[in-house]
Amino acid sequence: MRGLELARTLTGAPLDQISGTLLVAGDPGGSFQLRGGAIVEVVSPGAPGAETLLLRSGRVSEADWTSVTRSCPPERPVGAELVARELVGAAELQLICVAAALDGALAVGMGRIDGFSLERDTHDCRLAALRAIEPDWLVGEVERRIRALVSRRRPFSPFRTRLGRTEAGTASLDTTAGERREILLRVNGRRSARDIAFLLGRSLYAVAVEVSRLLGDGLVEAVVPARFKESCVRPATAAGDLPRRLPGASGITDVLPLRPAAGL
Repeated sequence: MRGLELARTLTGAPLDQISGTLLVAGDPGGSFQLRGGAIVEVVSPGAPGAETLLLRSGRVSEADWTSVTRSCPPERPVGAELVARELVGAAELQLICVAAALDGALAVGMGRIDGFSLERDTHDCRLAALRAIEPDWLVGEVERRIRALVSRRRPFSPFRTRLGRTEAGTASLDTTAGERREILLRVNGRRSARDIAFLLGRSLYAVAVEVSRLLGDGLVEAVVPARFKESCVRPATAAGDLPRRLPGASGITDVLPLRPAAGL
């Protein structure tokens, strides 16, 4: 399977001499930036990147980010410039970059993979980790997170499941605080966990875990689009009229069997 092939490429192949971009085609897909066989950045449309986490959280202002990216020489990492200007600490930036890489890999792993290719010697990182990430560790941690999400009482797709607030969820706003309330406030029947993660500038995994709790508590529900409801009740007059399930439509069956990691 594609996910297993990708995991083996990241952890089982002799990558110590490889620098480049591992491009993953699919939905949502993504890319892994490699330097000397280690990972320095993972980005995917399915999860907020390090830039989003920095800006949406207010750690770095839009004005400072624009100033840094405009003046930073092409050969100097943007992260190093942020640290040099004392806009963010080195340790904090590393944690944010690792969190973004994990989320990006999680999005790729829980989505559909159509194929992947390696472009050697490319260095187009937007915001690379200051210290490289070991592929074995990243694959093992992503696998653990995928298992944690799909084993919950109310599994759902972080990308496709639209979330609506129940009456109980609306009533709980007066007594709910913190991240749970922030998520509830942004549940409007049209947004997915991914959309809310981008809006809040929070980790996709953290938001998905809290959404699963909200689903279990009956404060949030999965919203079925009206067109889907109509297709389910429309009488079938011939075999060709029977509604068909598109592969990967639910998202939860797209979970990929990554390479097992020790200790899981």
